[in-house]
Amino acid sequence: MEIANRTVLVTGGTSGIGLGIAEAFQKAKSRVIVCGRDREKLEKVKERFPDITGLQCDVGDAGQRENLAAEVLRRFPDLDILVNNAGIQRYIDLKKGRSELKAGEDEIAINFVAVVDLTSLFIGHLLKKPSAAVINVSSGLGFMPMLNTPVYNATKAAIHTYSLVLRQQLKDTSVKVVEIVPTMVDTDLNKTGREAAHVQYRGVSLAEYIPTVIKGLANDADTIFYGGGEKILSEPRGESEKRLLNPSW
Repeated sequence: MEIANRTVLVTGGTSGIGLGIAEAFQKAKSRVIVCGRDREKLEKVKERFPDITGLQCDVGDAGQRENLAAEVLRRFPDLDILVNNAGIQRYIDLKKGRSELKAGEDEIAINFVAVVDLTSLFIGHLLKKPSAAVINVSSGLGFMPMLNTPVYNATKAAIHTYSLVLRQQLKDTSVKVVEIVPTMVDTDLNKTGREAAHVQYRGVSLAEYIPTVIKGLANDADTIFYGGGEKILSEPRGESEKRLLNPSW
């Protein structure tokens, strides 16, 4: 995939992997739009990258998603790549029931529903382009779940399945579907939860991780893993489930 001279929207693009992807496209002379909920973070992006356009949007809200799509299509008719990156992660103890589940933000709305809805809002436009792409960011935890992030795991597994079907349905069109499957990357994702749980390992750095994503895009990959991460596709599903049931592995 060519990343130069494109027009790209990156959701959750004010920090972490989203900002790393946005920066890579911007350096390749593409027009980049990022969206995020935090006005202060958007302003900081603007300070660092004056050529990147920042739009405030909570993708977990249906009305804001519709407004975002309308504004982007009005202001940036050359848009040809959508990067569905926005996501949150929460540690959840399912034994505590609904009060625990509802105690924080809705991972299903932000991590999965938003991806499906935003894609539906942009797909008609993208199909009119001679070359376009939908890039979905899932997670290795969608393949090999972690015990304390049950809803996050499930939403990322859903993103993987959705991406497979979307790719198949669009196979004879001009729209390419790419799934990025991150390993643990040192970002602010679930920062409060990880600090409270005294998690020591922070993952690979963004400086190390983002070039592997860009290399995968340049090589026209359908699914982009980190390192030997693609091995999880060849491992029997039962093995990953055994690892979950036996955390000492």
